[in-house]
Amino acid sequence: MIKRFDNEEIEAVTKFIKNASFLSGYTNKYLGGEEIQSFETEFANYHGCRYGIAVNSGTTALFVAQKAAGVGKKDKVAVPCITFTATISQVLACDATPYFTDIDETSYCMNYDFDTDSINYAIPVHLLGHPCKYEMIKKMRDEGIFVIEDCAQSMGAKYKGKIVGSMGECGIFSFQETKHITTLGEGGMITTNNEEFAEKCRRIRNHGEYYKDDRSIGYNFRMAEVQAVFGRVQLRKLPKIIATFRNNASYILNRLPDAIMPPQIPKGIEHSFMILGCKFNEKIAKVDRTTFLNKLTRNRKKILEESESDIKGINQKPGKVISAGYKMVQYNIPLYKKYAPKKKCPVGEDFVNHSLFIDIHRWRTKEEINEELSIMENTIREFTC
Repeated sequence: MIKRFDNEEIEAVTKFIKNASFLSGYTNKYLGGEEIQSFETEFANYHGCRYGIAVNSGTTALFVAQKAAGVGKKDKVAVPCITFTATISQVLACDATPYFTDIDETSYCMNYDFDTDSINYAIPVHLLGHPCKYEMIKKMRDEGIFVIEDCAQSMGAKYKGKIVGSMGECGIFSFQETKHITTLGEGGMITTNNEEFAEKCRRIRNHGEYYKDDRSIGYNFRMAEVQAVFGRVQLRKLPKIIATFRNNASYILNRLPDAIMPPQIPKGIEHSFMILGCKFNEKIAKVDRTTFLNKLTRNRKKILEESESDIKGINQKPGKVISAGYKMVQYNIPLYKKYAPKKKCPVGEDFVNHSLFIDIHRWRTKEEINEELSIMENTIREFTC
């Protein structure tokens, strides 16, 4: 594995701790300390926006953005059927109702096929590093829908030159340690060009009912100052990180076994490759996906011995994931079943039945990547020869 962090992060954090009067940044400043505010500005600028609001997680960012947008009890929020649970759970946390949509066959991102008469809000998810279509987001906005981009998986991705986080009314990002960059393991950011919206987010983040005499409840969703120190160093490295992901992804996708079909990436898409979202062809492999993955895991035992997880989902160490990906469409999760659409989502349901998520392009040496590709090829041969 390639070391993800180096002396630059360590020295920046150590220097800050040695010199800091306040570790929080919010102890004596309503907007947070200099590091928080600088990180917000730098991150927003990178994603083509005027304002950034740092929070303690991407999940929190989803909640705060919806609260600031006015999402409430009588609202329906359009969400894709393929995403991480936080996209849906935070709609419910705002007392609103998730309205599930199918996904696009090429990008696996939200497909805009719903009646706008009953929908005032939408959370398109830029999935696995692939940006949603800008034309779809623009159409939703033109029809009066408030668009919150979920960019948690696609930092730095672009659609025909337009960067994620700048296409809707706002974007949300995650700095959880599996993402492109991190703020000491957890963290999040909201980006926007709307000054009034940004101020609402700040008040929700930091007890607006007390500090600003708001009539609505604020919370403690603050990022620590030392996290911003770490995040600023990481942000400076982001272009190189994404370039490395892209180079390694291209190398892998051109060398996959025939039974593993690479994602389609149309012209004009600048994918940021958090995950290689492939599909498994059982006919070519002559084995079902579950049996193949079980055998592959055994064949990768030495590689995975330090990465065992007792949490369901994609939770192995970043750089070592080869899994089925999302186990089901979101509306089949027990808590969300009562919101299942009358008309099912065939593209999404087909996706979960055939998807294969790979992230061996991240934080791995070329030698390690070649070893992984060899193990995959040899595992397929065990069933086809």
